[in-house]
Amino acid sequence: MDYRLFPEVTEERTAAGLKLQVVEYEARPAYPPLEGYLEPVNRPARSRQLAIHTDGAGTVTLEPGALQYLRGEIEMEATRSGGGGLGGFLRGAVTAAASGEGLYKTAYRGAGVIYTEPTGLHFLLDELTGEDLIVDDGAFVACAGEITVGRHVNAGFAAAVGSGEGRVQPKLSGRGLFALQSPVPPAEFQVIDLQNETLKVDGNLVLAYTGGLTFSVERSSRGLMGSGRTGEGFVQAYRGSGRVWLTPTLPLYRPALPSVLPG
Repeated sequence: MDYRLFPEVTEERTAAGLKLQVVEYEARPAYPPLEGYLEPVNRPARSRQLAIHTDGAGTVTLEPGALQYLRGEIEMEATRSGGGGLGGFLRGAVTAAASGEGLYKTAYRGAGVIYTEPTGLHFLLDELTGEDLIVDDGAFVACAGEITVGRHVNAGFAAAVGSGEGRVQPKLSGRGLFALQSPVPPAEFQVIDLQNETLKVDGNLVLAYTGGLTFSVERSSRGLMGSGRTGEGFVQAYRGSGRVWLTPTLPLYRPALPSVLPG
């Protein structure tokens, strides 16, 4: 059976002069089923892309390679203040952290609409109101407004395992809208508002957290081999006041291990 893709805006977030939209493509049959014949159903999976509408008052920053096309009077400018998110961000961030130099990124300035490449992942849209946001590796997609993208060197894990190097993550600072990506649908996220509290997480389930929280990696009380998801006996601890974006259902979206391991 042949299918056609039909776009639909499934989520939207607005701020002053900015609008982020999630455009989701649903596959529908190109023709009605034939009576009396059994046709196999092999419907393509849904895909999504991000549409960023800007009136030109701020700056749009994309993860390197995320741009598909843009419409309007928008100019691209390479700058060296901070850097953008996924694999390209991390490779550049490690070098920059060692050399003390800034990261190159592409800023989009002007009025119009910017579209990202379609993906099978889900988008999480939210707003920064002056705080910092520390983002998990591979989650950053885009930000718009008065937001700068830099790097955060997290020494928590290094201190726990005795390593001499910290973990480099994207850090968003300022005011505006941002988009993150994850296999987990937005409806399954938990945004936890901590008020002088402690949150401990077993496994890499935190997509982002605000910079007012203190992060550390601690040994699990279950011992080195007792930690169910990490397998290394560590938990991630977040202390203080701030927000944490948690994905409790993330293990359900990871490929299952074979029931019988070879050898």
